[in-house]
Amino acid sequence: MTSGRLLVSPLGARVGADRWHWDSPRIAFALAVVAVAVYANTLVNDFAYDDIPLIVDNPAVHRLDWPVIWLRGYWSHVVGRGGNYRPLTVTTFAVDYWLWGLRPFGYHLTNALLHAANVLWLFFLLRRYRVPPETAGLAGLLFAVHPVHTEAVANVVGRAELLGMFFGGLMWWMWLEGRGRGAWGWRIGAAAAYLAAVLSKENMIALPAALFVAEWLVGARSRRPSLDWLQQRGLPLVTLLAALGPYFWLRSLAGEDLAQAVEVGQVPLAGRSFGERLIIMARIGVEWYRLALIGYPLQAFYSIREFNLTPAWDGRAAAGLVIHAGLIALAILCRRRAPLATFAVAFWFITLAITSNVPFPIGALLAERWLYLPSVAVSLAMAMGIVWGVRQGGLPRAAAVGTTVGLLAFHAAATIQRNRDWRNNVTLFESLVAAAPNNPSGYMMLGHELMQSDPQRARALQERALQLDPEFLSPQGSLADLDLREGKAAAARDRLARLLAQEPESLPVPTGEWADWHALYAKSLALTGDLPAALEQAEIARRQSPTSIVVLFETSQVLLQAGKVEAALDGFRRLTVYDHDHVRAYGNLATVLIDLGRYPEAEDVLLKGLQLAPHAPSLQARLDFVRQKRATGTKSPGAAPLSASP
Repeated sequence: MTSGRLLVSPLGARVGADRWHWDSPRIAFALAVVAVAVYANTLVNDFAYDDIPLIVDNPAVHRLDWPVIWLRGYWSHVVGRGGNYRPLTVTTFAVDYWLWGLRPFGYHLTNALLHAANVLWLFFLLRRYRVPPETAGLAGLLFAVHPVHTEAVANVVGRAELLGMFFGGLMWWMWLEGRGRGAWGWRIGAAAAYLAAVLSKENMIALPAALFVAEWLVGARSRRPSLDWLQQRGLPLVTLLAALGPYFWLRSLAGEDLAQAVEVGQVPLAGRSFGERLIIMARIGVEWYRLALIGYPLQAFYSIREFNLTPAWDGRAAAGLVIHAGLIALAILCRRRAPLATFAVAFWFITLAITSNVPFPIGALLAERWLYLPSVAVSLAMAMGIVWGVRQGGLPRAAAVGTTVGLLAFHAAATIQRNRDWRNNVTLFESLVAAAPNNPSGYMMLGHELMQSDPQRARALQERALQLDPEFLSPQGSLADLDLREGKAAAARDRLARLLAQEPESLPVPTGEWADWHALYAKSLALTGDLPAALEQAEIARRQSPTSIVVLFETSQVLLQAGKVEAALDGFRRLTVYDHDHVRAYGNLATVLIDLGRYPEAEDVLLKGLQLAPHAPSLQARLDFVRQKRATGTKSPGAAPLSASP
C-alpha cells in the first residue's frame, strides 16, 4: 500500500465486508500499557472541581436512586435546566460509589481503563479500514499521551467524554460487522451503542455523520453509481438515527430541553446571529489548534472574560477562518489520493460541531475536555505526516523520527505533570491562577476553596477577582460568607443585599448559588435582629434549592432562633440525607436535640450516625454525654445561638 492511499486504496468497497483480525497484538498491548501508564499518577488524586458537586455532594449517586439518575438532568440537584442529560455517565458514578464509597482511587482507575480502551478502539477501527499498522499504531500512541486529554481522564466527571467515545467506537465496530451476514442484528446493536454514547455525552450525537463520511470515502472508490451506493451503504445509516427517539423522549421526561440555563452568569453567545457566532468562534478557534497541536499550557477553566466577543473581523479572527478554510480545501483536494486525510479533517469539524457554539450557543466557549474526541483527527493527521516522512528516507526520515521522539516525550511528560495539578482543588486552582493570571475565575475558585483553612488569603483572592471583574457575582457572595465567618454580620447583610438586587426575575429551580446567597442573607438578617425579614429570606432559599446543604444548614439555624423548632429540626434531619459528611450532619442534629433536652431522640440519631461512621470520636463523645445526662436526669438549658457555616 502506498503512503498516499491510506484509507481504502485497492480494497475499495470490500473493506467493510472483511473481518478485522488482530494482526498486530503487540502494538495493541503496548498502546494499552502506555495509555494506562501516563495516567497512573492520577490514582492517588482526590476528587476535584466538578467531581465535588456531581459525585461527592450528589445524593442520587450515594443512594443509587435510579429514577432520579435517569429522570433528572445532569446538574438538576444544583441548578435547573442545565441542558445536560447524561444518565449513563451518572450511573457509572453510582456503581463506583457502590464499589468504592468516596475513595477516589476506584473512580480514577475506571477513567484510566476507559482511556486505554478508547486508544485500542482507535487502533482497532483504523486497522479495519486497512490503515497500515505503523500509521494506526502511531496515531494511537499520539492519542494515548496527548496532554489535552488530562481534563477528561484526570477529572473523574470527564468520564462523560470517555464513555461517549467508548460507546461510539462500539457503534462503529458493530456497524462494520454488519457488512457480513446478520446485518440487521448488527445495525440494531450499533443503534443501541449509539444511544449509549449520547446518553453518556450530548456531543456524541454527531458521530453518525463521521461514520457516513468514512463510508462515503470507501464508496467513492467504487465504480458503482452514487444512487446504488446510497441505497446499499448510505441509507442504512438512517437506522442509527432511530436511537434518537428514545433519547429525546428520556430528555423530555427529565425536563431538559436543548437550551441551557447557566447558574450564575449567561450563555456567552446567546442572542448572537449565526454570522456573529461564526466570527467570534473563528477567533476562539485558534485556541483549538494550539491545544490540539501543542497541548500546552493548559487551564481548568476558560472564562468568557479572556476572549474578545466583539463580532468584528480582526487579525485573530481572520487567522482562524483561514485555518478552517485551508483544512476544508485540503480535505477536498485529498479526497481521491489521500482519503484518510479527508476523513481526518471531516472528523475534526464534525466532532467539534456541537461544542463550537456556531450551530447554536451553549453555556461555555471553550473547554479542554471537548477536544478529547476531536483530537483523534489531529493524532491521525500527525501520524500520517510522520509515516510519510519516514518513508521518504534521508533527511525527511531523520526529521520525522526526531519530531516523533521529541513530541511523544514532551506530551507524555506534560501529561504526567498536568495530572499532578488535578491532585485536588487547591493544586488545580493554583495552577489556573498561574496559567491565566488575568482570569478572575481562578482567584474566585481558589479563594472559595481556602475559606476554612486560610480565610485571610481567601479574602485577598476574592478581592483580586473583583479587581479584574467588578461585576463578577460569585466573589461577592464568597466575601459575604467570609464576613459572616468573621462575625461581621452587618457587613455581610449589606453586601448580600446589593448582590441579591441583581438577581434575575425568573430562575430555573434549583437556582444554585442564588439560593445559597438568600440563605446567607437570612442568617445575616437574623444576627442583626431582623427575624421577620430573615424568615422571609429563608423561605425563598428553601423554595429555590430545597436540597442544598448550605440552604438547609443556614435556614435551619434561623428557624431555630425564631422559635420554629420542628421546622428547624426537619431541616437538620434532611441534612442527614443530603450531606455526605455523616459525622457533620448527624452531629449537628444531635447537638440541637441535646440543647433542647431531647436526649432519647439525640441518642437514636447518634446511634444511626455511628452505624455510618463507626470510628467518629465526636459522635461517640456526644453519645457518652447523652447517656450520662439520661442516667442523671439532667436537662439542657435550651437552643443554641446561630453558629458558623458548615
